[in-house]
Amino acid sequence: MRLPVLLAVAAFVLASCTHAAPTAAPSPSSPAGKGSNAELLADALAQADRAASAGDDTGLARPLAMIAALDARPLDAEGQAGLERWRRRSPDTTAPLRGRTLGPGYRHGTLNAGGDLRIEQTFLSGQKASIALSTPDGAKLRLQVVDGAAHPVCQYEAASPSCEWIPIYTQRHVIRLINPGRRKTRFYLVID
Repeated sequence: MRLPVLLAVAAFVLASCTHAAPTAAPSPSSPAGKGSNAELLADALAQADRAASAGDDTGLARPLAMIAALDARPLDAEGQAGLERWRRRSPDTTAPLRGRTLGPGYRHGTLNAGGDLRIEQTFLSGQKASIALSTPDGAKLRLQVVDGAAHPVCQYEAASPSCEWIPIYTQRHVIRLINPGRRKTRFYLVID
């Protein structure tokens, strides 16, 4: 990892520790105090969304620096448009670094009460796969991942569920997001 990326990650982690917003309990997939890149990115996306919604343009700088440092890219046009809006509002934001061939990707969307979304994604054999989900309002969502043979990989329901595993075979997986709540909620899904 390059020094600018490490500095951006360190600044983001320190800022997150001193931020007055409530924090969620660690996910079942990671020990307390440690987060995967997917979890860090999901948190950065939710922080950027909260800052933009609150009209805090300067508050966008730190989460956008983390998104750039993790080399994340939107997986859909809506996510790309949202990221561009945040960048325009934050004068301190630099363009994302492009060091790796495949970096993490994310998707932004809205789930109605009781709604669900299915996405297919191919994961490579022997390489760690990470998925994290976050909501700007802290609403609980259910994250389910099933491999190509319909075997469950993980299933969590939490405010910020995440899942990490190492696939035995390169194959397509089904990622399912479910909103068990009674209100519509926005989400960020990070796939790494």
